[in-house]
Amino acid sequence: MSQKARCINCRVDITVPDSYAHGDHIKCGGCGTQHKIIRGENLKLVLADVGPLKDALRQNQALIQRLETELAKARGSFGMSVNGLGIGLIYVIWQVGQKDRMLELRLFWEALAIAVVSGVVLEVLNYLFLAKRLTMGRLSDEIEAARADGKQLEQKIREGSRL
Repeated sequence: MSQKARCINCRVDITVPDSYAHGDHIKCGGCGTQHKIIRGENLKLVLADVGPLKDALRQNQALIQRLETELAKARGSFGMSVNGLGIGLIYVIWQVGQKDRMLELRLFWEALAIAVVSGVVLEVLNYLFLAKRLTMGRLSDEIEAARADGKQLEQKIREGSRL
């Protein structure tokens, strides 16, 4: 007599003969994954070797850390606002070249105010509509997916460690 259980990896039904005891290993005919047999009220299969899963979990954690670093850089960047300095410089050049103004402290204060205001406006527009918001959204989605994958790996490692 035998019982059936599903492969952890590929979800194919594996026939487990009664001659296999609790803790024995059986190989999936579909994907070749080694499983440990857990006999209790119900027959259950868990992964026999969790080493590759632990390696995958470490890689997943490194990915999450890298993505979180990229997200922090994206949030803290001054991408478009730096262009405000260029706008302020262009204002000074225009005032001196076209309006025949002298280089004086008042002109530099005006240029500084224009640079700051235009930089803030550009950064707000970048956040609301452009690349910064898209990048932050993409990174947040990737972090969420990687964390979900990590939880699945941790669950498989816990199940594989039981016996």
